[in-house]
Amino acid sequence: MAKMSTKELKSLLAAEKADALASMASSKLSADRTDAMDYYMGDMSLDMPAQDGRSASVSTDVMDTIEGLMPSLMEIFAGSDEVMKFEPVGPEDVAAAEQETDYVNHVFMQKNPGFLVLYSFIKDALLSKNGFVKVWWDEHEEEQRETYLDQLPDVYDLLAGDPEVEVVEHTEHDGLHDITVVTKSTYQCAKVEPIPPEEFGISRTARDLHDCDYCFHEVYRSEHALIEDGFNEADVKKLPSENARNSIEDIARDTVDEGSGPGNEGTNRASRLIKVTEHYIRMDYDGSGAKLYMATTGSDQGEVLTRDDEDEATPVDFIPIAAMTPCIVTHRFFGRSMADMVMDIQRIKTALMRGMLDNLYLHNNPRVEVPDSHANDVTLDDLLVSRPGGVVRTRSPGGLTWQVVPDITPSIYPALQYMDSLREWRTGVSRQGQGLDANALQNQTATAAMQLYTAAQARMKLIARIFAETGVRDLFSLLHATIRKNGSQVQTMRLRNNWVQIDPRQWKKRDDMTIHVGLGTGGKTERLQQLMGLIELQKQGIQIGLVSKKGLWNSAQEYVKLIGRKDPESFFVPSQEQDDQPIPPPEDPKMKEMQAKAEIEKLQAQADIATNDRKVQAEFQLKEREFQHKAQLEQQKHQTEMQSMMMEMEFKREELELKKQELMLKLQVEREKMSMEREKNTMDIEASRVQHEQKMEQGAEKHEQNMEQAKEKKANGGGDARA
Repeated sequence: MAKMSTKELKSLLAAEKADALASMASSKLSADRTDAMDYYMGDMSLDMPAQDGRSASVSTDVMDTIEGLMPSLMEIFAGSDEVMKFEPVGPEDVAAAEQETDYVNHVFMQKNPGFLVLYSFIKDALLSKNGFVKVWWDEHEEEQRETYLDQLPDVYDLLAGDPEVEVVEHTEHDGLHDITVVTKSTYQCAKVEPIPPEEFGISRTARDLHDCDYCFHEVYRSEHALIEDGFNEADVKKLPSENARNSIEDIARDTVDEGSGPGNEGTNRASRLIKVTEHYIRMDYDGSGAKLYMATTGSDQGEVLTRDDEDEATPVDFIPIAAMTPCIVTHRFFGRSMADMVMDIQRIKTALMRGMLDNLYLHNNPRVEVPDSHANDVTLDDLLVSRPGGVVRTRSPGGLTWQVVPDITPSIYPALQYMDSLREWRTGVSRQGQGLDANALQNQTATAAMQLYTAAQARMKLIARIFAETGVRDLFSLLHATIRKNGSQVQTMRLRNNWVQIDPRQWKKRDDMTIHVGLGTGGKTERLQQLMGLIELQKQGIQIGLVSKKGLWNSAQEYVKLIGRKDPESFFVPSQEQDDQPIPPPEDPKMKEMQAKAEIEKLQAQADIATNDRKVQAEFQLKEREFQHKAQLEQQKHQTEMQSMMMEMEFKREELELKKQELMLKLQVEREKMSMEREKNTMDIEASRVQHEQKMEQGAEKHEQNMEQAKEKKANGGGDARA
């Protein structure tokens, strides 16, 4: 048989979704949950509209019941970091089961907002029939951008050579570098998130999520989130935008008009919301037999979306959704909520309260009868102005008759008390359970009050046990299976004050687990009292050899946990250093006394011998110390003389060194004087030579002048002779 076509798959998914029980297909289911939310918010305008001029008060029994249950249930499930515990499958599996328990609890409470997940999970179940939680594996790439200014070339080379760092901007100036880098890392973790009940739908024939043939989760996601998850970008951009606030259940939950705006589709296309539906369906997709598949569709048209290199329908091992209900309806998936049980009481109490308040208003403002024979022109005007001590003018005295409205509150109060007791009987939420009533113990013994409190808590404990064995158990099974299937990295973590390596690939499939909720043992104070009683029994058991060191370690470990500490190893010896052998019982006191006396005598004899030995040894040590002291004095004297000689020699050596330096300085001074004299002589000779040369030049010039004058005279004389 060939693989199912896209058209066939689309038609099959649309048909299954249309027939499923969900907010858009089951009007009764959606109406019940919407009414429960309205009653929780104190809005009864549809069922009991208030008349003009009459009381509009509303009894808040639905809210009081749910908020009364929440503190105790949250203390049970989230009172410590260890919500659940895996049971080992054999003696060799004890350490592995403990490690997996610690790691799964760590992922739930630390890596995820575990407290808020449990809060929404429990509150949805109490208010909307069923609560839902989804578990999936989140893997995405994270980028961290950093800029470094004025870095040396060595730093730039180091960053550029790192394979985990990408240089996106680089500027060089004056031999320095401005660098912008992006560091990318892959984040992997199991995620847990509560699902609003209106986003979930399941086949009408389903009895539970484990064996159902079809269910879906419809959610609104942004365009960029779908593209980042790997869905085909072109297909995503074709899908129309949706308004997430369109179901009556979601509108009932809206208290601040979150869905009344026009949206920002035209402003930011990347953040526009798209309706996406994840279908989990058992079908014969490829002709190999019916299997569980997951397919994703978008918008109301049910367009099938695909990721890269994946089929339109991918096989899955399990449906990643856990569900629970506080009141199980046998052989049905949807149960009853606590709101369903008290909504009729809220309507009755609202009617009683409104009637009582209207009666009080009329009783405090009675009508008046005025005969025409006693009224004048101003009587009605005076009656219309009602004020304390006001005056009403009539024709004659005694003309007014006040119509007194009977007070019916004495008959309403017992009815209200009866409805409160009926609500307590149905839900287990009592005034005694919320705190100590001042009148609760006036006419009751402590035993009777405790019995009343225990009976009131029985209903709440049953709800907690149902939650533990259904939704919470399934939640941690899914979380463990998701980590085991997708965890591919070995992590080093600190669990129980020890650094250990966690490798989910080595985990076993865990089917046996115990949810630790403290049911049947009372609150933390009662558990501490019970544990102290157990420790007292262990003390007595030591007398007859019924208690081992490991048993005492277990009690100490549990005690440390109950007082809110996580490090029992800081106060007691760790369990791996204990054994399972019974602690030997203490001996008979008389025998112990005789043994002690013999031991004392033996110790006295040993003490006498030891005293003599110490005396001889002390004398020997004294003489030895005297000899050592004398030798030490001689040695110190010799050392002192040697030090004096060494100091004298050092002084003479320094004196010779100083004389040597003095001679060297004198020699250097003489050398400098001779050098200066030599330079002076040289300068004198040079000056004499220059003067001699100047004289010679002057003599030569004078000679030349004389010769010139002689020539002129001669020339003049010769001329006269011719003349």
